[in-house]
Amino acid sequence: MNRQKQSQNPIFIWTNYPINGGVDHVLLFITLCLVALGIVMVYSSSNMLAYELYNENSYHYLKMQLIACILGLVSMVVASYFPYQYYQKYAKLILALSLIGLLLVFSPVGHDVRSAGGIRFQRWIRVASLQFQPVELTKLGLMIYVSHFLVSKRSQIRSFTRGVLPTIFILSITFILLYKQPDFGSAVLLSLSVLVLLFVGGARPSQIVLVVGIACFFIYSSIQGDTYKMQRIQGFLSSLKFPYEGHYQVNQSLNALALGGLFGAGIGNSIFKLFHLPYPHTDFIFAIMGEELGFVGGVGIIILFMLLIWRGLHIAQHTADAFGCLIAIGITTLIGLQTVVNIGVVTGMLPAKGITLPFISYGGSSLLGSLFSIGVLLNISRDMGEPSGVHSPLETEPRSIETEVSAGLPAGPIIPAKPVAKGYPIRQIKSYPSNQILSIKPNLTNRNTNEV
Repeated sequence: MNRQKQSQNPIFIWTNYPINGGVDHVLLFITLCLVALGIVMVYSSSNMLAYELYNENSYHYLKMQLIACILGLVSMVVASYFPYQYYQKYAKLILALSLIGLLLVFSPVGHDVRSAGGIRFQRWIRVASLQFQPVELTKLGLMIYVSHFLVSKRSQIRSFTRGVLPTIFILSITFILLYKQPDFGSAVLLSLSVLVLLFVGGARPSQIVLVVGIACFFIYSSIQGDTYKMQRIQGFLSSLKFPYEGHYQVNQSLNALALGGLFGAGIGNSIFKLFHLPYPHTDFIFAIMGEELGFVGGVGIIILFMLLIWRGLHIAQHTADAFGCLIAIGITTLIGLQTVVNIGVVTGMLPAKGITLPFISYGGSSLLGSLFSIGVLLNISRDMGEPSGVHSPLETEPRSIETEVSAGLPAGPIIPAKPVAKGYPIRQIKSYPSNQILSIKPNLTNRNTNEV
């Protein structure tokens, strides 16, 4: 009796979802490699700065990162067992909590930091000694909501007013809240990720181009009166002609990469971390890695991220339903874009932005959010190759054997085929005895001619 009541409790209802298989071990291994490398590089790049700022305690940043790493790994394990279908049911609540978190940075619990130029950044929530950046929750929350919306409105997604516009409205609210912090980099990353989900979800390319054009116009108009952002852009444009006349941090980053050479100076032997490159353990940690590990080490790190993106897309392609597919694409896109932007800034190919390198840069909120997202991706990977039916890209329910017969497909077991044109493989369905299959009457009156 108690067990029956417990299973009906919302806290325990997720235990009713079956765990279908093991997680993607390749993705797990790559993630652990990046996290371990990040721990080593955070200490290597921050020990002198911590020694100077925290009463000769050179392990300060390392200890904080280790705490965040332990919490992140625990959250990753929990998320890998927590059924991702549960997020679909509470997608609106998750989005509401994400937006409330962005609003709280402007409340008394918000914690602000002023830059050397006097710019006030309101990006953190601080309670006692705990400090958190709510944008990390918003990243996953927005991906979950948009994925849920695309699946629930799949028949209307090609309509601009009923499909695209509601998603853009929610994205606009998120963008404005991030822009006011200001966190323009995260706002752009989230916007690009949502546009990718819209494209994958079936929105018309012309509608996406229209949205991008309107957004670019408003963004350009807004930054015209923002001296801080205009200086960043002008500095970047100037650096394209004169590489060493741009942003100071970017110049020092390029010097560090050049000094690293082919094989680097060795871990712990960086010169530019000695107060030449401001805060080398956060946004510009890739420059220190390039100096200490060299060109070979830098390329190796990029390859690890490329493998991680490949596994994320592989999971998205082979997952059991559309909601899991879209979440996997959203998470993979966010991590991939964040990596590209960070390395692009460090190498001088993009304007300087405060975007961390996932799993490696110092920052508890970033590491915790990234590892939890990987946990969700690992849980989705449990459904890869599940023989529960044949699925189309935005089809939440597997087609039954009656549908297969009525669609004119051969009776008997379906042999797994190569991926269809849109990249979604036909899955194996349960084998039925021949006499049972022949007894099923095809429903030709309700036949859907659009089915595969």
